[in-house]
Amino acid sequence: MQIQENTQENNTQTQTPKKEKTMTDKTLYISAFAFAFIIIASNYLVGFRIFDAQVDLSQASNTLTYLAMDIYSHITYGAISYPISFLLMDILSEKFNRKDVLKALRIGLLLAFLPSIIIAPNPYIAVASVCAFFTSQFLDVIVFFKLKQKYPRLWWLRNGVNSGICQFVDTFIFFHVAFVLVLPYHDVFMMFLADLIIKLSLNLFNMPIFYLVAIKTYNKLNFFKR
Repeated sequence: MQIQENTQENNTQTQTPKKEKTMTDKTLYISAFAFAFIIIASNYLVGFRIFDAQVDLSQASNTLTYLAMDIYSHITYGAISYPISFLLMDILSEKFNRKDVLKALRIGLLLAFLPSIIIAPNPYIAVASVCAFFTSQFLDVIVFFKLKQKYPRLWWLRNGVNSGICQFVDTFIFFHVAFVLVLPYHDVFMMFLADLIIKLSLNLFNMPIFYLVAIKTYNKLNFFKR
């Protein structure tokens, strides 16, 4: 009986995630400013398409080519910068407690709102950004901690799969709130689809970065130390 109890206790310990740290003020405010910078930059960059030249869709030889060219013509620079926020959020969530991570998120949103109104191509973008960012990142943190508690060994699940789902939610909310009243719906949907494809692709590249920084070499980075 004693051996069996010890075995069960050891199994429980191996399945329990490590206790999260409390953020220092330095980490909290640097993280908040990082979130704010990413939001502001992305809100500005989303107004610019990477391939600004008009794409002649009449040159498409079939439906698949037409769709690919249509998506290609709607990709914005914001699709490249914004996924960094999910990577940063997941790295913080891996080692710090949920309360501090959400606090950094809220401060970052407050810092970003006014500058976003000033520099965004239209005011709807700032409102859409706050709505989408808060909803998706809050969901990301909640689900991340649930998955980390239930499946502590499956880091790719709480990082890659969770981020992919949350980025879908974020992108859908953002483009529909920001542009549905100012652009034809075809353009809104194609911008949503183009940005989502880029974000999901970048999410695959972010996964090994998350693994190296948050799982393997985390404690070697002075910024994250208590």
